[in-house]
Amino acid sequence: MKTKFGTMVIVLVVLILPFGLTSCLEDNAETPEQTLDKQIAEIDEYLASNHINAVKDPRGVRMAITEMGTGLPAVQTNKVDVDYVGKIFGTTTIFDQGNTKGLVSGYIAGWQIALSTLPRGSKATLFIPAYWGYGNVDKDPIPANSILVFDITFKDVIESATEIQTFTSDTTAIDTYLDTKGIVATTDTTGIRYVITQTGTGAVPSWYDKVKFSFNFRLLSDDTKIVYENSVETDAFLSRPVDFTPAMNIALQKLPVGSKITVYAPSGLALGTVGLRNQTGQILIPGNANVIIDIELTDLVRQ
Repeated sequence: MKTKFGTMVIVLVVLILPFGLTSCLEDNAETPEQTLDKQIAEIDEYLASNHINAVKDPRGVRMAITEMGTGLPAVQTNKVDVDYVGKIFGTTTIFDQGNTKGLVSGYIAGWQIALSTLPRGSKATLFIPAYWGYGNVDKDPIPANSILVFDITFKDVIESATEIQTFTSDTTAIDTYLDTKGIVATTDTTGIRYVITQTGTGAVPSWYDKVKFSFNFRLLSDDTKIVYENSVETDAFLSRPVDFTPAMNIALQKLPVGSKITVYAPSGLALGTVGLRNQTGQILIPGNANVIIDIELTDLVRQ
């Protein structure tokens, strides 16, 4: 499995050629980005002609979802459990299939994109341009510049004993804080606690909507000071953890546009072990910190 779905490696071969021929080849060579654009167009044409509805990630991966899961997407450091069948686009030949359990960061980039946006429990067909697969490298039996197609079942995220223990400790600390403050909050099955402080009248976003919102972070250990604030107008999906913490993914899907919410997030659903630093390297939120997130949802765009 590792040899087939390990991190993509680009191999450059330097040929010694006469100057004139070299210049000609450089002028006519297609860049990886040009190949990516062509393959995205090819995939989209196939989907349209076959009336297949697919989520279009801005980076070029397409996901035809047949069953939407109810869990959270994975992050790079998660270990996942996935059933899969792999084919080369335009053929019916299966080049690999089975089950894999590994770190998200260890798979090809196309898988990383999909697993970090698909809710766990989802079933989907992934269309992955070569740029996010194996590029211009032959990966026997996969020819160079192949578009890859995977039918996957994202069964689960496998949590370590340490992660489970940290989650239990964090949620206990949050509940103690809420009791001490006399705050009546809703407990979500994912582990966040929240209070909707203003209910809007607009539409409610889902995983693959694009949203506009403002937010700020406070530490649970010192709730008197805002340590970070920002406003977001994103062309990326609500489901992308690179743009949102998991706690924000969860909370925003509970809000009609125009709403405000205060979220009490355990560290694993906030900034995790990494935390948050400013541009000068100053620590704003330390790793493994429970946080309070105030969010106002101002708009959304349906795909």
